[in-house]
Amino acid sequence: MTQPRLEAALTVFDDPTAKARELLRLHRSWRSTLEVPGPVRTVVARAWQRQGAEPASRRTLADAALAERRERAAALSSVLPLLRDRLMPLAAEAGNELVVSDDEGYVLWVSGPAAVRRKSEQLGFIQGARWRERDVGVNSLGTAMEERRPVQIFGPEHGAEEQHTWVCTSAPILGPKSGAPLGVVTLSGSYRTAHPHTLSLVSMTAREAMDLLGREHDGELRRLALLAGGGSGVVGRRLVVDDAGWVAVADGFGVGDRIRLPAGLADGVHWVSGVGQMRAERLDGGWVLHPAHGRAELHLKPGPPPSAVLGSAGGETEIPLTARHFELLALLAEQPHGLESREVLARLKGVQTEVTVRAEFSRLRKRLGGLIESRPYRLTVPAVVVR
Repeated sequence: MTQPRLEAALTVFDDPTAKARELLRLHRSWRSTLEVPGPVRTVVARAWQRQGAEPASRRTLADAALAERRERAAALSSVLPLLRDRLMPLAAEAGNELVVSDDEGYVLWVSGPAAVRRKSEQLGFIQGARWRERDVGVNSLGTAMEERRPVQIFGPEHGAEEQHTWVCTSAPILGPKSGAPLGVVTLSGSYRTAHPHTLSLVSMTAREAMDLLGREHDGELRRLALLAGGGSGVVGRRLVVDDAGWVAVADGFGVGDRIRLPAGLADGVHWVSGVGQMRAERLDGGWVLHPAHGRAELHLKPGPPPSAVLGSAGGETEIPLTARHFELLALLAEQPHGLESREVLARLKGVQTEVTVRAEFSRLRKRLGGLIESRPYRLTVPAVVVR
């Protein structure tokens, strides 16, 4: 994963008080005109532009909802000891607090000196509060989520004047495989404690947490492979995946690192997008998927919205379609022996080239797995259009 260039809010040579006075002048100019002055840092300018007018009122979770979110944030919980070990010594020495929030900006854990915590509580920066930009204005936690990069917000760079005496440094924690945000780690305290090295420390700690999560996930996939008999000489095509669709074993399948599992997956026969009709068997923490053979039929429903319903001995699976993809499948249903791309082009309205036809079929085949063959394009199961 490419690491963005770090941009601290101030240098070691800057006087925090003088810097704050200059930023306050720029902030008040922006609040009166909603036009961002030129000297404002680029990352802050983008955040001010996103905020625009006053943000919505903040949201705070009840205790039960907070406990539920903590339980759901298992990945963050697993790296919490590392975050505390790396950052709490600095937090205690510099009079900062350590804050860990989830993928929606809800603060899950706060640690640090009692004095700084009391001050942040007066701002509503407490466990259970949501601190996205749209909730409380520009702040490092919310801006790090929007930018998906480490951010340091100093004094009057904050959107709300009540936060102008603070400096906050945040870095997102992203899923090591998916790159999706899992949460944000933040150090916050008086703007007089601002230091550019804090940004490097928080950023490196977030990367270390992501590396740890990556190693844990690889270990989990290896466990699933062993649990399913990986390397034991078992013959046959199969996939072994975790509950999120990450692939541990792919015997006889040309799939990538991840497949899309159907919602509500249970033991039995299911249609798996991009793979085909599969028989699912539950593993502890994942699934073994084997090809499921047997007669199937495709029912094409024009909607709205259009869909394809695959019926088989294992039941029915509904696959949402775009209007264009429904049109392509309807053409193939009418021509069971298949159509070349030029023949499809002649029957479609609003399509100018065979390249476009091939591109649409490529997208459709990724969704429908083995239901469509090419050269010519044809369906591998009987299909009817439901009028």
